[in-house]
Amino acid sequence: MRWERDVPLGPLARYRIGGPAARLARPRSIGELAAALRDAAGREHRVLGTGANVLIGDAGSAEPVLVLDGEFASLRVDDGTIEAGAAARLPALAGAARRAGRDGFHFLEAVPGTVGGGLRMNAGSREDWLWDRVRWAEAVTPEGELVRLRPEEAAPAYRHVEVPTDWVFVRALFTATPGDAEAIRHAHLTFRERKVRDQVYELPSVGSTWKNPGPPHPAAWRIIEEVGMRGVRVGGAQVAERHANFIVNLGGARAGDVLALMAETRRRALTRFAVALEPEIHLWGFAPEERARVGAA
Repeated sequence: MRWERDVPLGPLARYRIGGPAARLARPRSIGELAAALRDAAGREHRVLGTGANVLIGDAGSAEPVLVLDGEFASLRVDDGTIEAGAAARLPALAGAARRAGRDGFHFLEAVPGTVGGGLRMNAGSREDWLWDRVRWAEAVTPEGELVRLRPEEAAPAYRHVEVPTDWVFVRALFTATPGDAEAIRHAHLTFRERKVRDQVYELPSVGSTWKNPGPPHPAAWRIIEEVGMRGVRVGGAQVAERHANFIVNLGGARAGDVLALMAETRRRALTRFAVALEPEIHLWGFAPEERARVGAA
């Protein structure tokens, strides 16, 4: 397993923001991944898929970064199931289900992430969640052990699973029940059209910036709008006009620009509504005081 040095992460992340990784490996098999994890033993590591929900600091990541490739991009439809590697894209999983006439995957249309990231954050919509479809998922531990988890063991919740953060998801088996092909196609296309209409895809972003705080509070986007942050710009970053829970890269944005918008949004929400917004995105390469400004753990 070869480690690359000082690899720019911005071009690898959907946000197009971020400094270099001090060390980066691209394992193509479970064996190579296990070797890389053992090599990084004792140090926190990061796994980068499409970077669809990651803000990387301007100084980059001092921790080793892993980019899964090769066999991890596999996708196979069988009788009643779909098996997918962690590097397979969520839209590819949705597309495979749509073409095969398998029910229950429409909510993954236009979700710009990977299966591994989706398992880690329990990706989904208001009604459907990825772990609702999981029969089992496999992860590799820092010691190189392959572990199979069932949903009850992962205890999935809103944007969270009870799986150690240093375990790396490698693949999953999903229940994929055959259904009416035309109805499935219609559900997929309708969901995709609505997402593309209501959310922001023409500019780099990391999707929803903040978690919804839950009852009795309104959705995060409405709080952001009511505190006057819609359209506010710092440097090359802007709170999106179309969807206030997105912060977009207008071109040349730096991580510091995004962090400044997040900090001001959170300050206003606390002042006006006494709501402590919590980031839905992951922050890499930030000092503890910077993370505290935006409520990141």
